Formats: sequence, C-alpha cells, structure tokens
Amino acid sequence: MEEAVTIPKAQLTAWAESLIHMNHHGTLIQRELEAGNSERASQLSERARKRAWVMLNELFAYGAEKPEGYCEPGTNA
Repeated sequence: MEEAVTIPKAQLTAWAESLIHMNHHGTLIQRELEAGNSERASQLSERARKRAWVMLNELFAYGAEKPEGYCEPGTNA
C-alpha cells in the first residue's frame, strides 16, 4: 500500500494558484509570439519556469519521488 501524505489545504491552494499562473503565462507567451515579440515571450517563459521550479521542489519536500532519469540542473545526466 502506498504511503499517505498529509498536505495542508493552504499548500494545495498555493499549488493551484501557481498552476493557474503558469497556464496564464503560457497563453500570454503564445500571444506574444504571434505578435512577433520574442523578447517579451522569453521573459514570460522565464517567469513560468521559475514558478514550476519552486513548485517541483515543494512537491519533492512533501515526499514526491523524483522521476526516473531526473537530475538536478547543472549536473551531468
């Protein structure tokens, strides 16, 4: 049987908000690319990447297992 993990509702809500923001960034990135503004699209992409990285590390802190083949940035795979 898999181990159960208790996650506070506030943390779940924070993750949900992060996902909403990342999704919104994706929409904005598409619009900026269509408008030919690759610099702005790149800035938005970096914001989404940072949110995703924070959320990933929070998930690991709560006990999520790192996927097979996962390696930290800056390390050799």
